[in-house]
Amino acid sequence: MGVAASKLAALIQGATEVFFAGMAEEGGTRRSAILLDAVDPESGGLCKIQVSYDRMNTVARRSMGQAKECAYILPAILQRPTAIFQGLKSEGDEDRRGVGWRCYCGIPQVAYRTDGSERSVWPDQVFLVFVNEENIAYNWRWERADQDDPRLPVDYLESLSRGLYDGNVQL
Repeated sequence: MGVAASKLAALIQGATEVFFAGMAEEGGTRRSAILLDAVDPESGGLCKIQVSYDRMNTVARRSMGQAKECAYILPAILQRPTAIFQGLKSEGDEDRRGVGWRCYCGIPQVAYRTDGSERSVWPDQVFLVFVNEENIAYNWRWERADQDDPRLPVDYLESLSRGLYDGNVQL
């Protein structure tokens, strides 16, 4: 298990105040985020996406299911998306700290109930990860799937701008 996965797994232990080993940087300050690998739709290679510890702690306090989504589904969608869009048309999806830039879409292998127990994926749903222009994942959630293409969210043509990536093929 990698360092990032180990740190995310600590959230699943149910702690609301999470202290991660090895977080001190030079000068004794805490790092504010972990880095996850993600598909870079422009190069086809990998890029790094940040997830802040504050965001992870907030999500972990809501439910064990949401903590597991953060720990397992979020990295899976970033690394194996069914599609990536650039540009958001809906202000509700914008990051309050900056411009929403990309939306990673995918259907994970499993979903989680509120208590953290595993279940089959939610029917007719797709998981979305929103990333701002600074490569920070600021929101993620389940959304209804499009009837014509269940790999994409409903009304994706109205809410998302330009498709960049479709599975293993750049758009």
